[in-house]
Amino acid sequence: MSDTGDLKSHALNSSHDFYDLLDIQEGARENEIRRAYRKTALKYHPDKVGGDVEKLEKFHLLQIAYDVLSDPAVKELYDNARRARFAKAERDQLFEGRRKAMKEDLERRENGAAVKRKRENEAEVEFERELARLAEDGKRRRKEREEMLRREAEEIEREERREKEGEVPASTTPRSNGQATASTADVDRSVTLKLPVTEETQHINEAEIKARFERFGKVEHVVLREKKIKVDGEKHRQLYKTAILLFQSAVAAHATVSDFPRISLSEPETYNCFQAVGWAGGKEPDFIPKPTATRVEAPPPRREPNAPLAVPPATNGHGQKTPSFGSFKTAIKAQDGGPSLDEITMIRLKNAERRRMEEKIRREEAATQANAEDAA
Repeated sequence: MSDTGDLKSHALNSSHDFYDLLDIQEGARENEIRRAYRKTALKYHPDKVGGDVEKLEKFHLLQIAYDVLSDPAVKELYDNARRARFAKAERDQLFEGRRKAMKEDLERRENGAAVKRKRENEAEVEFERELARLAEDGKRRRKEREEMLRREAEEIEREERREKEGEVPASTTPRSNGQATASTADVDRSVTLKLPVTEETQHINEAEIKARFERFGKVEHVVLREKKIKVDGEKHRQLYKTAILLFQSAVAAHATVSDFPRISLSEPETYNCFQAVGWAGGKEPDFIPKPTATRVEAPPPRREPNAPLAVPPATNGHGQKTPSFGSFKTAIKAQDGGPSLDEITMIRLKNAERRRMEEKIRREEAATQANAEDAA
């Protein structure tokens, strides 16, 4: 039998399962341990295995297992150490499972973030490409328009010269009948807007924006992107959706920009989420008729008896007299890349209607204020 100190060392430090070696259960009695040892040891006895080193080591290990399990005190040490090893193995296995799950979750999140970044970058590139295309299209059409106007001016000069010299105009270039021969530049019929991404607006996509804004006119297509924007007064950037809407006509784009403030007030649940609705080119197209200056007449009860009634001529905001509709001739040629005469007329009518409404509101407010002052 081995020394007790050695047995305790084996009981505490051995990585072998002595119960498995003897093919018995953990709660086996002493006689069961002895019988199992004798039965198993016979298979590996040196007299039978000869010089087989592996089987000789197995016989020696069986002897240690029997000595450890036969001593109740040492057996208790071994049982405690064995249970501790099993518990540690279970903890390690559980930790490994959790670590693996956490690793897979982290990889999944990283892959998802990478896909999201890729989509955002693609949307950003597409948005910038669309802006560049609109700008280039507008630049090209403006050059064509300028070239057309230059040719017209030269033709008019030649005709005037021939008329002065007594010649009959021989221009073979047909005059336009006032209808457009080319479509309006894309940038002149495009509108931009943005909206903050919240729980209420995160579902709004290209189709939803198109459906909401087609009340102003036919929308050909919508380009949408998401981008974090620095907002004044906020510490962190906020996620916004920015869109470009390309309308079928300049009339629809003009109606969107001019009527949106009023529509958003009357239908806030549909349009209040949209911000910065304006022209894609950054300014109103040059062909949009400029509103004429109007004078608000004071209500009759407040008019001074000797006040002059002369009304100054309408101007375009630069001190120049604004021509009336009658000053336009139907022989005006449609500008290449510009709106048709019908589109310009529709925009003029729209502006006139808006001015009438504004004038009516101003009169009503002035009358209300005057009545309040009289009552006071």
